Amino acid sequence: MAISKQKVKLFLSLSIAIAIFGILFKIMHWPFAMVLLLCGCAGIALSYALRFYNKQPKRLLDYTKLLLLIFFLFHYTFKIFHWSYGSIFTRLTQIFLVISVLLYIRDVFFIEPNQENIDPPEKMKRKNETLSYFLYGIAAFGIIVGAQFKILHWEFNFINGNVLLAIGLLAVIASLFISTNDTEA
Repeated sequence: MAISKQKVKLFLSLSIAIAIFGILFKIMHWPFAMVLLLCGCAGIALSYALRFYNKQPKRLLDYTKLLLLIFFLFHYTFKIFHWSYGSIFTRLTQIFLVISVLLYIRDVFFIEPNQENIDPPEKMKRKNETLSYFLYGIAAFGIIVGAQFKILHWEFNFINGNVLLAIGLLAVIASLFISTNDTEA
């Protein structure tokens, strides 16, 4: 029995909304914060697991993203509720984050599906376009998450808001440089 993508997306959106309300309740010290947060995290995990189950074909990156999400949700839950052994899930989240980034880079830059019949200038243009989009993603991530780290005074080992903002701004400069060179050619 396959569940439609639209239903899974709706369930994921509701779960994220419940988790956000749980965060609000936790910040305001209102009752039922724990229930809302746990329901939201469980809903996110379930919806992503359903999405993963319906995805065909599954690649190594898909398995890694699933494990990353599960470990992150456990890390988040253990940190928010101040439960013991949360550091285990923190380390697992960090490990799978690095593995996911490396696999993503491998899939984007080094695995080229069916590009034998493409002439070299077109192939180079596609590589530049892919690199530019990748840098846009890194730039958006670095700036948005870096600002969040700065505002909330978070540190994740050596990664802090300054490092993420610098990565994001350098990625913007690199992506602008690549896109400018691509349009001039």
